[in-house]
Amino acid sequence: MATSRYLTAQKISLLVLVNLYCDRALPSSATIPVLSFLLSKSICRVSAAARSRHNSEHGFSPASIQDFEDVLQGHASSMPGRTLLDHFSKHIWGINSFDALHDLFNNLSILLERPSEEEQQDSAGPERIYLSKTSPLGAFVRRARLEFTRLQFDDSLKLWAAFVEYRAPTAKWNKRLAGLAPSGSDVSIAQLGIRPGDAIFEAVYGNLSTEDVVLISVDDLDSILEFQLDQLQRLGTRVPDDMAVQLRNMLNPTGFVLRQIHLVKLFDAWKAGDYTSAFDCLHRYYDYAMQTREKTHYQYALLHMAILQADFGCFDEAIAAINETIATARENQDMTCLNFSLSWLNHMSKAYPKQMKGAGYMGMLASERDGLTFLKAKAKEAKMHHLLSATLLNEAKLCLATGEPISRALEYVYQSAYLNIRGNVNNYGRLMLFQSTLYSRLGITHLSTVLCDLLLHCYRHGCAVDEQVRAICRIAFGATQHGRYDEALQLLETVDRSIHRTVRQYQYILSCICLIKLRRAIRRTDWQGCTVLLQSLHPTSTRDPELVFLIREARISFLIARRQYPEAFVAIEELASSLREESADIHQRVTTLLLKAELFAKVGKPERGFSVAMRAASVSFKARLMPKLWDAVGRLGGIFNALGEFEAARRLLDAVIPQSLESADHTLTGMLSSQISDSYIGLAGLEDASTTQGARARASYISRAEMYIDRARDAYKTVEDIEGACEQLMKKAVLAKLRGDEKVAEEWAQNYNRMWEDNQERISEGRTVGGL
Repeated sequence: MATSRYLTAQKISLLVLVNLYCDRALPSSATIPVLSFLLSKSICRVSAAARSRHNSEHGFSPASIQDFEDVLQGHASSMPGRTLLDHFSKHIWGINSFDALHDLFNNLSILLERPSEEEQQDSAGPERIYLSKTSPLGAFVRRARLEFTRLQFDDSLKLWAAFVEYRAPTAKWNKRLAGLAPSGSDVSIAQLGIRPGDAIFEAVYGNLSTEDVVLISVDDLDSILEFQLDQLQRLGTRVPDDMAVQLRNMLNPTGFVLRQIHLVKLFDAWKAGDYTSAFDCLHRYYDYAMQTREKTHYQYALLHMAILQADFGCFDEAIAAINETIATARENQDMTCLNFSLSWLNHMSKAYPKQMKGAGYMGMLASERDGLTFLKAKAKEAKMHHLLSATLLNEAKLCLATGEPISRALEYVYQSAYLNIRGNVNNYGRLMLFQSTLYSRLGITHLSTVLCDLLLHCYRHGCAVDEQVRAICRIAFGATQHGRYDEALQLLETVDRSIHRTVRQYQYILSCICLIKLRRAIRRTDWQGCTVLLQSLHPTSTRDPELVFLIREARISFLIARRQYPEAFVAIEELASSLREESADIHQRVTTLLLKAELFAKVGKPERGFSVAMRAASVSFKARLMPKLWDAVGRLGGIFNALGEFEAARRLLDAVIPQSLESADHTLTGMLSSQISDSYIGLAGLEDASTTQGARARASYISRAEMYIDRARDAYKTVEDIEGACEQLMKKAVLAKLRGDEKVAEEWAQNYNRMWEDNQERISEGRTVGGL
């Protein structure tokens, strides 16, 4: 397949349509659709910063002959009974020889040369439309004429053959046009009576095979590669296999060196985890850029090097590269690169504080808030709406992480959303994920899930792949709170296979699947399965901060469930120490406090966890971490029950249980119901059964205790927590025995044994961890 520099058969057809527009052959109803079509197919090379949203979403594709038919067929022409498509077809078949093709380009100057007033008055023909040389269509016409004059004879002949083949499907349109179809493709051949097979015909057209015709130009290839780069950078995905084959087929026959292909290969290899090829492509692209004296690319080469080094885990080299990027961007006064570099550096210091400090990074300014304020001011000065929107979201995240008022975080969220609309910023994925996090911390779990569903159903095509994956995983974790483990696993296992081609996203999804299976195995007391899953879920298996914390939390839960209390205490202390050093999210620190309070309750010393639970409750209340507040109150209720303060425990639990039911976390519901049932049992024991009033009060307390025991048992059964459900059955058996009903007590004990045996049988059959 031969490749021209600019001209193709599609552009010749566009020039014919421009001629029709200038001859005023278009009806007024067709003017806007035709001009829009011309501009979309002729003005395709724009910078990444100036590229419109439409082009970014739909990309560039050369105009097929079917595109002309779709645009022109629905409009009537000046000739009665004929459409604009017939008029257009007449003109493209009017180019009936190689000489007529030259006449088309030679007459293009008429479209640009506006005659004087005297010549316009002397002209008896209809008034024409003349193009300005600086207008988009004028620039397209000028460049097409210039590129045609540069073509050698052999190349121009191939262009003619390509045009003949390109318009061949339109022959059926011309059966109604007298005198055109019989003349064939070349009127000179028809007039001389030459037919295919003759020596002169074979000499002219015989050597022009389908592989030699010009179907796409280098300019079109540049536009296609620009679109691929935009998709790779904006969505964080890889080039699809079918598109990679098409690009290879288009680029292999060309003799041109297209530097963008190295950048496309860089991002593709990067997402595939092939760091050796990624570094090689990075050097190839920017070495070519420096050879062509495009020194403005130097700071972007350093920026990509820093990001790639950080992704590879080489933070020392990444910091050195980003510092050089900042210095070079300041020297070249490239505010876009400078602001982006500072924003990325701030993000890395927050996401990987331990690694960045180990590499010698001491912070951009005195504090993270000062750094965000600086970035926000610079973004406003440069009118970089995308950076400003992202900085506002980072400020909102900082508010949540430090426990500041929710109203302030919401203010930043609304400012960011306003910028997204005003500046046409495609930042909806990050915005909706943050809102989902905010509502989940407020205990509005349903709204949090709805936002993730909205992102996947309405904004999937404009969101980055990692944002889509996080939304899917968040929905899956929400399903586990309702005990729908199979649904959560199916949701993660049926993710689009193209996402698995990106190594980091594949590892993230795999880690989430293992975490869900691990939680299920812990609740089912499948210790062998837990051991296997924990081996694959080592914290070093991922560098995502959220996943690392969830893995360490799951390991502590496993140690507590196995009654390995010393190891669990050491793990909790190590986790708390690392969180303090990193100034971690307050949500994670409160979770660590609750794990410690749970550990003290398990070892039989709940009173030692009183101060820990009180601190967790106080911090959760100030930061509006409602699920953690309810959990902390439940721990306090258990401590009060252990100390004999049953009425205080009941009042605390009565205050939070109605709110906790809205979160639909069945594990939390089971724990709170179990604690308040203990409170009622304790209150029943304080009543004097020898009096009528005392006997009635005791019966009332026992009845309420049994109601909450049933609620706790149902909640634990929903999430498949075997120990929790068996504990409630044991309580039922004890209460029945205290009432003197030995038969009912025996039935509850048998139910206890049956549930435990069924669970052990299910584990032995290998259904616990999905065949792992």
